[in-house]
Amino acid sequence: MEDLVEEILLRLPPDEPARRVHAALVCKSWLRILRDGAFLRRYRKFHQNLYLLGYIHNGLGLMSPILVSTSIGFPFSPPAVAPERQWWALDCRHHRVLIFHIYELVELIVWDPITDEKHHLPLPPHSDMSHSNGAVLCAVDCCDHLNCHGGPYHVVFVWTTRHGLVGGEEHVAWASVYSSETGAWSTVNSITIENGSNIEMMKPSLLIGDTLYFSLSQDDDTHMLKFDLGGRTMSVIVDTPGMYGAIPMMAEDGGVGFVAVLDDSIYSWLWQADTHGNSARWVRQWIMDLVPLLPNCHRKTMRKVIGLVEGTQTIFIYSPRVGIFTLDLKSRQVRRVGERGFCYNILPYRSFYIPGSCLCLSLHNVY
Repeated sequence: MEDLVEEILLRLPPDEPARRVHAALVCKSWLRILRDGAFLRRYRKFHQNLYLLGYIHNGLGLMSPILVSTSIGFPFSPPAVAPERQWWALDCRHHRVLIFHIYELVELIVWDPITDEKHHLPLPPHSDMSHSNGAVLCAVDCCDHLNCHGGPYHVVFVWTTRHGLVGGEEHVAWASVYSSETGAWSTVNSITIENGSNIEMMKPSLLIGDTLYFSLSQDDDTHMLKFDLGGRTMSVIVDTPGMYGAIPMMAEDGGVGFVAVLDDSIYSWLWQADTHGNSARWVRQWIMDLVPLLPNCHRKTMRKVIGLVEGTQTIFIYSPRVGIFTLDLKSRQVRRVGERGFCYNILPYRSFYIPGSCLCLSLHNVY
């Protein structure tokens, strides 16, 4: 009988943590199964997916970002990082969030919302936060990222500066990698970039394989700064079609692309090599009309792409008059996840949340 119960509990959906809580309250034997380490490992292996549990909303005039839970039963609470200071979320990946204080530019913080573990990191030597961005990622090779809480991680921090007099300026992109295992930043690497190009803090980074992509803005154009994690080298992908507000996104074939809203449509572009592999160029993949997809979305209503769920075909679309929506580009399924208002960007929080680990321990003391 217990084997049958375990098979039933194994099929509880991970994106609805509240159902595990309810199951833990049924009886002591169910509670024992749910808190068993072997069952939890089997549960993660059975589902093999990270789920969108919530998102972090960096908005105008907020002392700290808003944390919104999109999964019933997931308590998405802000970290205790001196609430009187204004902080900004830079990145969110592999169960961790990378944040910093806007007005006291002295450190970065890596935070795990599930365990509430926080690590304070100094900024890289000679870094400039004026035009910067960062990415946090698991440092374990071949990790499936289902349960790498508390493991080693890397933080990649990139920034741009300009040097020289007007008319003879040189713009430079810099990068350094922090290792939680050594507690130190790597040697700073640099590359000369086009004049007027700056790192975009308000656009998400993109991880594909061993490569990170960051957005570079130049007037109304968007380029990409490519950072190779293995060789710690940088290069720039230029000549993107003039699409203001474009953000990098993984294409269906696993290559790098970008999406952007122009007028009433979403445009998707792919960085594609020629048949001989000698050169690459931007190729338009498709155009999608937004008006019939978003509720109360009229022609000429202001909207833009403000985030994406990495490794999927889901993006976040924002309109100050309508709200915040997720849009699955394959199924065209739309879900409203935020109200009207001002929003700079969205960082989705994906994890494998099992409330039984903490809650079930406390319930065990009650029975």
